[in-house]
This record gives sequence, structure tokens and C-alpha cells, in this order.
Amino acid sequence: MNLKEIIPKPEAMLREGVIVLAGVLLAAFVLSRFPKLQAFVSNNSVTVKDPSGNVLF
Repeated sequence: MNLKEIIPKPEAMLREGVIVLAGVLLAAFVLSRFPKLQAFVSNNSVTVKDPSGNVLF
């Protein structure tokens, strides 16, 4: 098995990185424009707290 066949080319990795970044920015923009959608996502998110009550996740 050749390692060069497994690891994608830098151009492909960069392209996927740009696609993911654009998706995250688009989602953040959409959530900022629709308060009801933002509340829906916030209410349906899981919050993990440590024993002191600090939010971890």
C-alpha cells in the first residue's frame, strides 16, 4: 500500500477546507438572521457541565 495513494493532494485538502469553512460561515449567518431558528438550535443543544457548574460543551 502506497502512502501517496491514501493521503489526498494538497489542492483537494484545501478545496474541502474552503467548503467546510464556507458552510460554517453560512450557517452562522443564517442563525444570526433568524432569532427563532437560533432559539430552536439553542434549546435542542446538549450542555455538559462540570461539578462546579461550568459549561464544558
